[in-house]
Amino acid sequence: MNSLNLGSHDVILTIAAWFRLRRFDELEKYLDITEQYLQKAKNDFEAESGERLKGLPAKKRQEYYDFSDEDYWQYAEKFPRILRNSFFVSAISLLEYEMNILCNRLKKEQGIRINLSDLRGDILERTKKYFENAGLEFPVRDRTWQEINHYYNVRNCIVHANGLVMELRDNDRKTLVPFIKSKHIISQDNIIEEIALTPEFCKEVIETIQSFLVELEKNINLKLNRKNTTKGRLRGAKPLEGKGTKGIA
Repeated sequence: MNSLNLGSHDVILTIAAWFRLRRFDELEKYLDITEQYLQKAKNDFEAESGERLKGLPAKKRQEYYDFSDEDYWQYAEKFPRILRNSFFVSAISLLEYEMNILCNRLKKEQGIRINLSDLRGDILERTKKYFENAGLEFPVRDRTWQEINHYYNVRNCIVHANGLVMELRDNDRKTLVPFIKSKHIISQDNIIEEIALTPEFCKEVIETIQSFLVELEKNINLKLNRKNTTKGRLRGAKPLEGKGTKGIA
């Protein structure tokens, strides 16, 4: 098996972890390729516009600018925003899928009777409860856990309000705005506050999610290793014998 290094984490790459890594790599590659296509389309549009503007008088140039302004805005702002929003929602969906896989592994190897879906709360809260009920440490104080909770606020704004921060309820907006401002993922429009994800933030999301999942899997492995070690010691222990007593297995 291969070794996987993610920040401060150093774990053995299991088959399940390898497939998880591949799924996130594919998602990141999709982002890179589509970002390149959008940038090329924008460059081609600018080059074509430059050719059309050559030799035009000032009045005609202004008319062309007015006519093509919507097209330029789509290449420069709208299309990248749609792409990154869809990427981000897909990344969160993949996170939920991977958390389900880890909880199913816990259920099978720990003999847990209840399913993740039997618990109340959102997927993050249910996963936390599932780990804690199984006697596993959950990284609630870890930076990645805090970040992922913020990601869900961003995700909810994108999914339920099309990224328009001003359409959120007051409490939700007060929770979200400091985070998106700190990450520089809010539009600079003075009239409409809208989530505007950046390529850098999208990359950060992938890295944070993977680190979080690695931490969860590490805690599962530690728990199972301790369990297997205890079983091995019990099987290898000699029967206790005392004067006037029979051996106790």
